[in-house]
Amino acid sequence: MRNSIFIILIVGAFCLQSCKKDSSVNLDEVKPTNRSVKLLSWSEYFDPQVIEQFTKDTGFDVDYITYEDPDEVEARLASEPGKFDVVIADDLSISRLSELRLIQSIDDKLLQNSSNISDEYVGKKFDPTNDYSLPYMWGTTLIAYRSDKIEQPEKTWKSLWNKKYKDRVMLIDDRVEGLGISMLSNGLPINSSIPEHIESASAQIVDGVEKIGLRVGSDADVRAGLLSGDVWIASCYSGDAAMIALENENIQFFIPDEGAPLWMDNFSIASDSTNVSGAHQFVDYMLRKDSAAKNANFTWYGTTNSGALSLIDKELLEDETINPPESVRSLCQFYFAPDGDRDVLLNKAWGKVVDAIRSKPKSKYDTEVASGSGQ
Repeated sequence: MRNSIFIILIVGAFCLQSCKKDSSVNLDEVKPTNRSVKLLSWSEYFDPQVIEQFTKDTGFDVDYITYEDPDEVEARLASEPGKFDVVIADDLSISRLSELRLIQSIDDKLLQNSSNISDEYVGKKFDPTNDYSLPYMWGTTLIAYRSDKIEQPEKTWKSLWNKKYKDRVMLIDDRVEGLGISMLSNGLPINSSIPEHIESASAQIVDGVEKIGLRVGSDADVRAGLLSGDVWIASCYSGDAAMIALENENIQFFIPDEGAPLWMDNFSIASDSTNVSGAHQFVDYMLRKDSAAKNANFTWYGTTNSGALSLIDKELLEDETINPPESVRSLCQFYFAPDGDRDVLLNKAWGKVVDAIRSKPKSKYDTEVASGSGQ
């Protein structure tokens, strides 16, 4: 009997140990093995201390991968599958990225802080139900200039075509931005689909390239050119203008009297993310009031997070160029993602700008911005 009991105990212990072993295997299978979140974003778009705290609180490292042109987002998501988890994409890109299935639906049940987002920024035309995106930052495109190189320009977009600034003018290299600003300078809506409007906008930029040496460059080129003094006046993102103005007191900026383009950047999750859980945790962490406030104070952009407003630096909130009053805001316009016909017109019109730039003889100014040098 004792032997039988002993055998039973041994068998029972073996079974128990086997069950424990099987159970531990199952638990390991459900535990996330990927302990990093791969973020594709503009550079310097998150406070490093917030990212560091996210890692401490969640155990997820953040692999911060940057781009300089919003068109890169689609290209990289399509050509580098599995490389990205969280994507920062502008309002013009979201609908196309979702149509191409490059981003996936966001599971709102996994987010505790989405209610912090102001109603003003949700339900936009590019994602009416916010299935694929959640607002992050917003801002304007405005004019920045060097006050030590030129007197204060007229508060109009036409200043970018002033012959007094020959070879020292730069537009952000983006077809929607460039053509939109050109149309805005002539009192036309930035989202116009009328062929004559788009063609005249293109012709004006080409004329600037040929007659006053107008250049185009990335947002990084604009920042570098203004800081070096090689560029005297340029279209510039509002937060970029504020940041470089802190580095050089000679950099000033303003919203032209015609108004300005409005834009909004958003959180999305790559369709082939290898860490969907971590991606949701990252987005939710950045939607916290304290995180959103710190990121806004760091980038000097407008936050879409109404819960963060009480924590944002007073100087930022009171800067009417960054947070324009309603009288100015009413003149500003969000871009719409171009439909098929307008997309073709924009491509054709911007192609003429590119051809004009390529056919223009190279000057010393064309290389100085890229290297960040200048006078």
